[in-house]
Amino acid sequence: MKLDITDELQAYFDAKGKVVLNACPGSGKTTAIAQKVIHLEDAYKSTYGNHSGIACISFTNAAKDELNHTYNLLSGNTLQYPNLVSTIDSFINTFITLPFYYLLERNFARPQILENNARLDTFWKTKYKNRSGKLVDGLKNPMNSFKAKTGRSIYYQYLPSSIRLEPDGSYTVNGNAPSEDKVDLDVFEKYCKYIKGWQFEKGLITTNDSAFIALRLLRNNQKISKWLGQRFPHIIVDEAQDNSLMQHRIFEELNNQGLVNIEFIGDPYQSLYEFRDANPQLFLDKYEGDDYVSLDLSNNRRSPQRIIDCFSLLRSQDKRTIKTACETDLKEPILIYRYKADGRSDIISHFEEYCISKGFNKNKVVVRGNSIRNKMLGRDAQQRPWHNPLVYDLITAKIEYDDKNLKDAINIARNIVIRLENRGLSFVEFGHLRAELKTDYQLNARVIWFVEGLPELSNTVEEWSKLCPAYIKKALNLDYDLDFGLKKTSKYFAKATRTNPVSMHFNRVDIDKTSSLTTIHQVKGKTLDAILIFFDENNHASNINFRDLEPDEDGFIKEKKRIIYVAMSRPKHLLAIAFPEKITEAQIKEKLGSDILVVVVSDIEKK
Repeated sequence: MKLDITDELQAYFDAKGKVVLNACPGSGKTTAIAQKVIHLEDAYKSTYGNHSGIACISFTNAAKDELNHTYNLLSGNTLQYPNLVSTIDSFINTFITLPFYYLLERNFARPQILENNARLDTFWKTKYKNRSGKLVDGLKNPMNSFKAKTGRSIYYQYLPSSIRLEPDGSYTVNGNAPSEDKVDLDVFEKYCKYIKGWQFEKGLITTNDSAFIALRLLRNNQKISKWLGQRFPHIIVDEAQDNSLMQHRIFEELNNQGLVNIEFIGDPYQSLYEFRDANPQLFLDKYEGDDYVSLDLSNNRRSPQRIIDCFSLLRSQDKRTIKTACETDLKEPILIYRYKADGRSDIISHFEEYCISKGFNKNKVVVRGNSIRNKMLGRDAQQRPWHNPLVYDLITAKIEYDDKNLKDAINIARNIVIRLENRGLSFVEFGHLRAELKTDYQLNARVIWFVEGLPELSNTVEEWSKLCPAYIKKALNLDYDLDFGLKKTSKYFAKATRTNPVSMHFNRVDIDKTSSLTTIHQVKGKTLDAILIFFDENNHASNINFRDLEPDEDGFIKEKKRIIYVAMSRPKHLLAIAFPEKITEAQIKEKLGSDILVVVVSDIEKK
């Protein structure tokens, strides 16, 4: 694999200390990181010895795997100890929170990071008999002592899973302050303190809790920072535009306590994870401030200039600085469709046939979210045929196994098997048993066999609801019967669904393994030959619309527009866009220019 060293790349390779690299789409960011690690590792080995290395930290597993793959292509080796490639959550958990948790709590259970925060809500639920003797839902003590202004427990206003600690030690509800109209703030704080105190004592912590604990540990125990600085004298944080405030504070604390070399690399225009507390403004603050060496990778090696100019419409005029450095320009115009609500399938067929005729093998059709995607596929994502939540985990495990995602399949199915074979365990007891058995190879082998034998999802909902409980009872040698609780009908379950295959309503899209229709989030970080983006006909606040193709006047663009930016910046050769029919050809040309090809829907229908 050959790397063309530009002045911008050389400046990055030479940079040391506190560095921010703002890398545009298609700039070869991952290749640059991998090459820099190769340059550094031998020098660091002679300086720091055999037990100190470079930590490359990314936001997602996909980005981590891509870095590993690129390093291998460049060096012919795998990145290994003392160097590290990790997700940011795993790094914080493995090197700070879990090994040093005992410094936070004297009397504590072994900590475990919760995979599903909603489980915190289930712990407090109970059943009791009311005055008439009827069994009703209720809450365990002392939940009812924390009253909202309605007179009911605050629990019903703000679930425990939504309570979050901020870097300054304050409490929020998923990052937002509680409403003073709903709760007294002093009572809210006592409620939060009780919940978090109970969690930390029991060792049941969320990913956000882990980051808060890590920050607190670093601030109160400088030896941890000193040790980490020796273990990893150089830390590279990739996809840094998606870091939360807490994560930024952790790395700033390490830097304040002696870590010399820290790099933040990313593109704020590609930040799509606000629902996971991503805050691209924090990246921009570092880039625009004076405390860091600010560098750019502004040459796009992926796309021709006409595609770059399209997604640059979302940048302010003075920020439209990205230039093409792609080696192949097939002179494909921007392909424009104007669709009717019932004509989208014809457009998709035309796009796919066009790609085949051009030899474009890596192509995707993308929409804003899963609800729109499922609607276009004719699937109702709202179908909930069963009362028992276990069923949905079983289906997910089977889908993951069929897609050859064995790790995910095993993790889900292991929890199912442990729960079914150990009835009566409390939530805490179950968590500890699950942690003990995670590396039990005999159990994992049995779990694989269990998932492999689950009835096929091609069975109808009704058939599968009979076959699956019978199979589980026999496979696990249970002494009791399972009841999936198949509903007759409900708001979220149409009666006709009983005779549909399970797979018709429950399926997971994997961008590399399934049909071309997917969501924009699932193509982030990908390079495609061609992409077709459907803009929505309804002007809902969360939908992407034609009018969104411009920068925000009041500052940096909001996440909805960043979604468009990410989608438009994926293709090497062909960018196709489908607008609703109400958007006129004149409007489109005024926005995108004349270098476009408008495909007439009626011509598609005739074919």
